[in-house]
Amino acid sequence: MEIMNNEKNVPFEDYLKKLEDIVKKLEEGDLSLDDSVKLYEKGMDISKICLKKLDNTKQKIEELVIKGEDKYSIRPFKINKEEN
Repeated sequence: MEIMNNEKNVPFEDYLKKLEDIVKKLEEGDLSLDDSVKLYEKGMDISKICLKKLDNTKQKIEELVIKGEDKYSIRPFKINKEEN
């Protein structure tokens, strides 16, 4: 599938825009059943790519923790679940 071939080169925001466009077309209800299903499948593929990109980004985010004046350590970023 064309979407998967270039996924690393396409920014997350571009995929999100494509997904929003698909949702809009589906909500309009002007497509045939076959076209709606094809578009839905494409949207699901894009959704998986978005989730994968978010997961990869989450893993890259690290919190710098200062230990003393000149010592630093890095640990994975954690979201405080109480704030949600």
